[in-house]
Amino acid sequence: MNGFKTNILLSLPLYGSRLGRRNLGNAACGLPKEVQQIVSQQQAPAAPLQTKDLNTVLAFVREPKQSLTIRQRVTLILALYRRGAHRDVLTVANSALFDSHQNYRENVSAVELKKYFASLVVTGRTMQLAQNMFQLIRQFSLHRKSMVLSVINSTFTKATLCCSSSESLVIWVKFYRYLEGHANFTNYDNDKAFLKTLLFFLRSRKLNVSAVRDALQLIDKTQGPLAVSQFSSTLMYLTAYNRDFNLTETLWDYKVEKRLPITSTDLTQICKTYCHFQKFSLVDPLHAQYPEAHDDSQFDYLLIAYAKQQDWQSLQNQFNALFGLGELPNIAHYGIVMFSVAILGEKEMVDKLYRQLLNRRMIPTLPVLQALLLVHYKRGDYKGCFEHFELFNKYGIKPTASTCQIMLRVYRNLCDIDGSLRFLKKMTDSGVEMSEKHFAAIIGTCAKTTNYAIAEELFQVMTDHYNIYATGTSVAALAQVYIESDMPQRAVNLFKKYSDLPHPLENSIAIYNKGAEAYLHMGRIDKCEKIFDDILHKNIAADSEFYTVMLKHLALFKKDFETAENVLHQLLNHSHLTASPLHFEVIMNAYDQVSNREGVLKLYQKILDNNIPVSSKILYCVIKATFTKRLKSKENLTEAIAFVENIMTRSANRELDITFEKLHPSVMAWPMRAAAKFHSPMKAIELMNKYNELFFDKADVAAGNLVVLRSLMVMSAELHQWDDFQKLYDRYLGKLQFYKSQPSAIVPNKKLASSLRGILTYKIRLLVATDRVTEIPGLLKDIAAKNFVIDNDAWNEAITNVFADRRTIDYGMQAVDSKLIHGFNLVHKYRLLRKNAATNTSTDRNSWFLEQKRQKPASFQPRLFLKTAVFEKISQAVDAYLGSLDDIEAELKRLTTHYKYFMKSYLMKPRTKIPGWDSIELTHAPYLFKLRNDKRALDEPF
Repeated sequence: MNGFKTNILLSLPLYGSRLGRRNLGNAACGLPKEVQQIVSQQQAPAAPLQTKDLNTVLAFVREPKQSLTIRQRVTLILALYRRGAHRDVLTVANSALFDSHQNYRENVSAVELKKYFASLVVTGRTMQLAQNMFQLIRQFSLHRKSMVLSVINSTFTKATLCCSSSESLVIWVKFYRYLEGHANFTNYDNDKAFLKTLLFFLRSRKLNVSAVRDALQLIDKTQGPLAVSQFSSTLMYLTAYNRDFNLTETLWDYKVEKRLPITSTDLTQICKTYCHFQKFSLVDPLHAQYPEAHDDSQFDYLLIAYAKQQDWQSLQNQFNALFGLGELPNIAHYGIVMFSVAILGEKEMVDKLYRQLLNRRMIPTLPVLQALLLVHYKRGDYKGCFEHFELFNKYGIKPTASTCQIMLRVYRNLCDIDGSLRFLKKMTDSGVEMSEKHFAAIIGTCAKTTNYAIAEELFQVMTDHYNIYATGTSVAALAQVYIESDMPQRAVNLFKKYSDLPHPLENSIAIYNKGAEAYLHMGRIDKCEKIFDDILHKNIAADSEFYTVMLKHLALFKKDFETAENVLHQLLNHSHLTASPLHFEVIMNAYDQVSNREGVLKLYQKILDNNIPVSSKILYCVIKATFTKRLKSKENLTEAIAFVENIMTRSANRELDITFEKLHPSVMAWPMRAAAKFHSPMKAIELMNKYNELFFDKADVAAGNLVVLRSLMVMSAELHQWDDFQKLYDRYLGKLQFYKSQPSAIVPNKKLASSLRGILTYKIRLLVATDRVTEIPGLLKDIAAKNFVIDNDAWNEAITNVFADRRTIDYGMQAVDSKLIHGFNLVHKYRLLRKNAATNTSTDRNSWFLEQKRQKPASFQPRLFLKTAVFEKISQAVDAYLGSLDDIEAELKRLTTHYKYFMKSYLMKPRTKIPGWDSIELTHAPYLFKLRNDKRALDEPF
């Protein structure tokens, strides 16, 4: 990634000059002493030279015997400019920069020219400014064009500070028309050197409608209608690029009102603007009104407008009617219909129409290929997306910005950062116009892999290299990366930086949403609620995601399920917002966490009643609730398995209103594991085979998915098919290692860290079953070295088995002493205090510990702890181990020295099963009394 960023940033133009950055004291060398003293005098700003001093300087400048060096000229002009003596700058520069023929000296530098022209601007000498700039362009535009551009941009920037917006824009148009012969620049990638400074001006000034009209009228008056027409196109392009669509529409209205020529870029920008304002009904008639301005870049907006206006049934009727009337549909008809149907996800119909037009020997067009790509994306067929994207190359059709956006979303859903970055480079090389949404999609990929480093670089490249103005869309995308990476404070900092700007960003609600979500992750519910109040007081329009965050706040963090369901009910009846599957997922997740199975099933019924599409996560919660409900009541799982089979069949046949092409493997993984453990491993295998048959062809089996590999490992382990388990385990680790070794993996993917949760237990059982207990310590060290989480179940499984073997018992004691016994003690302390408080047998019932648990139920919950049953087993194992020794006391001394925390718990009661323990109790009575009375590990030897 560093190479990717470096290659981009190296192509940035370098503005300014080394001379301009030098210290004046160093640059002053080379001047006569008396001149040096004059220019180095400390004076207040705007202090011109005394007449005597000015004459001394001019005498030096006009010395006929020897021309000044660049260094001397720069020193003089910079010194005079810094003290605000602009008239003196002009006087000195007129002699220093020009030769006897009033041409610029050939070695003139950008630094001195910038200060010279800036002084002309400050003193209001517009005629001289224009004449001298034209002279500069005539003399140097062919062999020193970068210097000329730098001076023009610097002069324009100075004009924006000293003149009105209208006058500044006139200067820009006048100079660039003379340099390039026109003022029409409508491709930022190609025209960056011309447009960058103008773009910054538009962003900083935030021009209103009247200011833009005044500027255009002044340009029309001074430069003529052709200049104003060309510059209007430039401004339309830049304002749309800057997402200032109100100004874009104003500029369009001006061109139409003045009957100025309409170019293809004008038509593209107004189509884009109307789609932004959801004026879809205006797009098609407007496009038809200007056939001479048509080009492929407008198709994206036309197709969106068609899809937003037409319902499929009416469109289908119109399409079919063409056959009956004897007028066969042409390729344009196919494109419109196919894209409209693709929006609805009707893949079968799109494919049918595509085959039909090929049979009629028609050549696919951009709308046709766009429809094919879109429908396969909407149905989750990413392999089909890659195949159909190749058709653009086959038919020689250049992908549009919208096409590329779909492909970047494909990479995002595949969590493929490297593929995204390669595709971004391909877009740049092919000249596709980049937008904020492209970068937001790639940054969204970083959120899925917790790669905040790449996300930060992308955000910087977007703003610094591509000069794309960040709005709430990209800021929120970066904030989401921080949230997913367990860095909510950085997301909060981002929220504070961008929510308090003088001019609110477009889509600012997205920034507030992420700020609230970040505070939720930090446990700062008070701060989250303050953001909700700010949204209300600032009258910021809520969006769908706002309700998602609100539901997380209520259901997941406050556990206020009643209010959460009321909010969901309000959303179902909202005037313009629509409840999505995600809103139901939030409450279902919260119910799942507290094992409210009835709540999950009631929500599912509400989804069906309100015709809400069903997502994979919703089905996961519903299936899990169905199974756990049966397991809790100890019912047979036959009906639950039949329910899963019905869900699979209906999803595959599109009889269920779903949001996916293939039922996600995680949905099937849970019932398959449950069936393998509690019903029949063979039935679990049947479920797996049916899932593969319904959703995957032979060349694209589900077993390549990590989630399905996990399920297959569980089934193999439950069937004790250890050879199969080992093959799957190796394949699983290989895929994890592949993801970790990608070039973009410069920070660990935190979501992969827990990949062995629930699997490692079976790997340990494999080692035990194959008489390789001694390999367990090495396995755990290797897993920890690879930064995978070893979950509590795996630790307890490992501890049980290493204690049962004398060769590994020491490792077990060390692991328990350092990792598990503290959690064990904490859990038992809480249980004891709670029991005593309930029975009123202890004055400690209102202890500090219980009070903390009452205020914060989630506090003091150890992630790792020794289970009670495991503690009993390993205690018995230690009994057997000590009972087999000749010198028990010596071993007890060693163990209490090296593993004092575990041995404290072990020795809390007499070990009566060890032969001769009574004598040990008598010999070490003071030690054991103190240990059992204080209930603390002792530092003194046994």
